[in-house]
Amino acid sequence: MGSRVALGMLGALAAMPAAASDKSDFEACDGRVHPGRQDDGMRGEASQRSFFGRVSIPNVVVASCTRALASPRLLPGQSLRRAHLLRARAAAHLQAEDPAAALADLDLAEAATAGLAGDRFYQRSMGVSLQLLRALARAQSGDMVGAVPLAQAASAARPYALQVQEVAATILQAGRPVGKASPSPWLAARRLAPGSAMTALLKEAEVGNFAGVLALRPAVTIDWPAGPLEPLLLFMRAPGGSSAIVSTMVSLHVAYARAATGDPAGARRDLAEVRTRVGAAKPVPKEGATVEMAGTAWSALDRYVDMRGRQIEARVAVAEGRMPDAIAALVATPLPRDAATVELLTALRTAAPAKDAALVPDIAPFMQGLGEERKKALAGVVQQALLAPETPRSVVDYERARPNILGALVGGALSMGTSLLSGISRTDGFRTTANPDGTTKVEFLGNTPSAALVQEMTLLRAAEVARAAGKPAFIVVERKDFVRQLKTMQYGTEISSVPQGFKTELTIRCVDAGVEPDRALDAVAIIDALGPLYYEDKPKTG
Repeated sequence: MGSRVALGMLGALAAMPAAASDKSDFEACDGRVHPGRQDDGMRGEASQRSFFGRVSIPNVVVASCTRALASPRLLPGQSLRRAHLLRARAAAHLQAEDPAAALADLDLAEAATAGLAGDRFYQRSMGVSLQLLRALARAQSGDMVGAVPLAQAASAARPYALQVQEVAATILQAGRPVGKASPSPWLAARRLAPGSAMTALLKEAEVGNFAGVLALRPAVTIDWPAGPLEPLLLFMRAPGGSSAIVSTMVSLHVAYARAATGDPAGARRDLAEVRTRVGAAKPVPKEGATVEMAGTAWSALDRYVDMRGRQIEARVAVAEGRMPDAIAALVATPLPRDAATVELLTALRTAAPAKDAALVPDIAPFMQGLGEERKKALAGVVQQALLAPETPRSVVDYERARPNILGALVGGALSMGTSLLSGISRTDGFRTTANPDGTTKVEFLGNTPSAALVQEMTLLRAAEVARAAGKPAFIVVERKDFVRQLKTMQYGTEISSVPQGFKTELTIRCVDAGVEPDRALDAVAIIDALGPLYYEDKPKTG
């Protein structure tokens, strides 16, 4: 009770009027310190504020932004900072599920920066970000006709930035019809990050494209635990526990897809394997305070497997023409609110005798559940849509990054086995390493406020490596993205974190034209698209 009262008091205090010149309102709104007298007002790097270890509460952010926008500290000419504050307030409105208020703030942000319409750095960062947020607001309000073109335009503007592609794909996913084959919006992300194949498979299951699920299965690695897990691994979603959950989900989706596409034997095989693997991964019983927490997590997983198992068994029965068995499998059984249930009930209603039609549950509640899940997905990428503003001074000099890192290697400051994170004084640089299996590892560490910049520069370097090898294309075999953060703690709890730099590692395989066209990236196209931005000399800044 005491903690709830304390939280209530926190919310009440946050909503109270504060002095218009309160410096903390700026940081509580968009993460940056108060603007000072810089031309654009963009002082410092954006931090992510937390309260009691949780992301800032939307109504607190809205109140802080409103006060900051009215502050005399925000000078009339600081249009970029004004747009940055308005964008932060729009994002908070989206998280509070108020798309109308978000759209109003996005209109104001675009009006404030109308003079930057010709600035390519603004357009590819803040401009794309506002476009994604506008698409999210349209989608959240149910206007997919307005949302889809905006998401497509944002995707086309930054085709090699994984962050942009994932947000755009989430929006486009929300507009896909359930139960009908449609082009997957996740293919671009899959080219940039091979791990996105699993996401793509789950998204095909989400819309009921079961043929698409099976087509993606060979590209997905399922990593079952080798034996019993420690009790708390599942509860804490730690390595081992999280792989058990993901392997279970993917395998059950594949099992249902087999049943729905006429392979009941394959569905039975996959379902039996899930039950065997989950049983084998269960921890050996132990005594202690952690047993109850661990047991709760495993009980939840057991219920999930049982629920999906009955769903799959019912679909197998439909595929084999055993309608009474299919109906019996659904009696007093909770069903997941997903596309598989919609497909199952549709197939069952079509095939069941007229006398049994009343026994088939109504589809409407499950369709409603699908809509709710899509809204959650849209809300989940709002923060990801907040691209860091890019200016000429924020773009790392691409040409100088390579000589500096090579100079460090030649001079002995960094051995080939030492990480860039600790072995070199310069904060920016590339490293390229040939692997024994014929692949090449390309790394870039950038002291820049933009993760998207580092992602693009690493990809550009990979394209150069491919061309130097005499190959027109390359495939990303493995990808790792890192962020270095400065965290502020209070009484052992994180209250804010500020990015200090980003790193991307790509393991690539250079290939000839026509090899794996669904995964290969055209090296020349990447150089043509990104070269004009990163090759030319940048204005000198103090």
